[in-house]
Amino acid sequence: MRTLLLICAESEAQVSRKFINAATDAKIADQVVATSFDRLEESVRTAEGIEQIIIFPALIALPDAMRENLLQRITTLQNENPQIRILLTSPLGGDPRLFDMIQDRMAAALKSTQNTPILTIEAPKTSRTLDFENFATLPNQIADISTLVPDRQGQGVWVREVLDHTPNADAIFYADADRFSATVDLALVREQGLLIYGLEGQPLPASYGGPLRLIIPGHDDRCANVKGVARVEIVLK
Repeated sequence: MRTLLLICAESEAQVSRKFINAATDAKIADQVVATSFDRLEESVRTAEGIEQIIIFPALIALPDAMRENLLQRITTLQNENPQIRILLTSPLGGDPRLFDMIQDRMAAALKSTQNTPILTIEAPKTSRTLDFENFATLPNQIADISTLVPDRQGQGVWVREVLDHTPNADAIFYADADRFSATVDLALVREQGLLIYGLEGQPLPASYGGPLRLIIPGHDDRCANVKGVARVEIVLK
């Protein structure tokens, strides 16, 4: 069924061509078109070779009066074009994924203008912090983590490039503002562990497990895949 996605805003200029191109490349519909709310009828009536039209309001929220107006107009359009199925989506609203994206943008903005630490390492006698630039200049970079872990994306480094050798010790990885922790034998995580720190040259977004994601390939317990790592404590056994 050939689908047209109509992205509606107050004016077409509010929906960038880059956004439309990206939506088209993502193949979320057969056609993706930006239109204004005022030109909705014209956009529907001029659609050719389309069997269903999805109308997406490019808004955070859709006032009740505006929603009712759109539904009435869609009913009229549906009666005029019975061969085409016409549907209205909900706006972005309070979708939790939206807040993940906002958090990612905030973090990226902060880290692009400041040397904000993304990892604190606490050893028995020392403490140090690393920021994104520190990670990006470590040796033995893994430019594409999917070559080692097929279902993951991003840039990474081996844990051994970050954590020093300490005999008979555990590494405690703290995540989510210290609300979660995972204890791993330091020798094991130094030998096999990976830290994903970036995506497409930018700090790793929270939605991908940022600021750091610990992966130990081949291990399937909860300590082998820890998202949101921000602090590591080295503890002697």
